[in-house]
Amino acid sequence: MLKSKNLQHYLNTEPTKGIIRIYNLESDKSLLIKSNNIIEDSKNIRFQLDLGFYNNINLQQEYSKIGLELFAIEPILFVKDGESLDDLYDKAKKILDEKNVTYY
Repeated sequence: MLKSKNLQHYLNTEPTKGIIRIYNLESDKSLLIKSNNIIEDSKNIRFQLDLGFYNNINLQQEYSKIGLELFAIEPILFVKDGESLDDLYDKAKKILDEKNVTYY
């Protein structure tokens, strides 16, 4: 996971491919998403959730019920030289599994 001071550096200088985490702060549930453009995909996810038509029904229901303030939509890992999104997704999942995170 990235520290916030490194986040801006990566978003400004590195490719924007990576893994986005939608995190429910209240229930501690997460959804991991592979992204070829973290900035645009994060905006699109937020837009879909705000309008009530995100494709994960359980996540959408909780978002609609408790609101934006208790959710984080954040990049957690970025693709580096030669990494695939699939490998990065597996890495992110392993990190969260070690913390016993539950998923949507």
